[in-house]
Amino acid sequence: MAKGGTMTTVRMPPRAATVADIPAIARVAAASDEPIESPGVPGSPYAEHLLERGTVVVAETDDHVVVGYASAVTIGRWRHVSDLFVHPSARDHGVGTALLAAALDGAEAATAFCSEDPRALPLYVRSGMRALWPDLYLEGRPARLPDPELEVRLVTADEAAAAEMDVSGRDRSLDHEYWGTRRGATPFIVVDGSTILGAGAAVHRRGRPGRWLPHLAIAPGADASAVALAALHATAPGGVIGPPSEPRRPAGPESAQPPTSVCVPGPHPVLPALLRFGFRIVDRDLFMATDPGLVDPERILPDPSLL
Repeated sequence: MAKGGTMTTVRMPPRAATVADIPAIARVAAASDEPIESPGVPGSPYAEHLLERGTVVVAETDDHVVVGYASAVTIGRWRHVSDLFVHPSARDHGVGTALLAAALDGAEAATAFCSEDPRALPLYVRSGMRALWPDLYLEGRPARLPDPELEVRLVTADEAAAAEMDVSGRDRSLDHEYWGTRRGATPFIVVDGSTILGAGAAVHRRGRPGRWLPHLAIAPGADASAVALAALHATAPGGVIGPPSEPRRPAGPESAQPPTSVCVPGPHPVLPALLRFGFRIVDRDLFMATDPGLVDPERILPDPSLL
């Protein structure tokens, strides 16, 4: 930055990021009120995963200060935008447009979760994406939900990835490996006898008590609401496959139990049940895609960053 807080010229086009850029990337995310580092966790495992897993680009000033970054991961035949943040001092100068173009360069198709920032929707629309459905961030206590009594098994991250390959045909092994390293990680599958109905992971919420269900893939033909309810029950604090550091049975009043957070696509059939039994919407994004057939919103509870 130049003296007085004004921005010096931003170099174009953006360049590929390296491990050395991680502290600067974390600063840009924090300045955008989207911190990517976890309290008590050394380094930045999320940024390291993005560098290993996908495409990460940075924009920097002519004096080599990083003022924005974008990242995207390949899923199936398309690329999903995981992050796109520009430092407040560098906004409204075309930096976001350049970062998005660089992150998606060569992609056959693309998806993203668009925030309510008024600059975001036009940016994604101009890139060729269409607004398809809301993605709702909910939190609540699964003990209040009806239990479909499906079997949920604790497995390894590799086993969860293999199960997801069976139900979706997509290789998410690197993502399951990352979710498996998160605090309190419990990779799991939902089954009916020998039939796999879903595969996912649950982790501790970042920087606050409770649980977060970052990803659940649901098999075609399975009762999507029942699979989602079973996963929420089993991986919640006190659930049958909750992390070893927490009791398997609720200790004390249900109202005192830490909540569970989850992202739910607007069209997903589990949404009415969650709202009926006390889950509340705390935030929302808008799902964008160049092709509406890329993602079935009834077959997934997504990780907005990694889908």
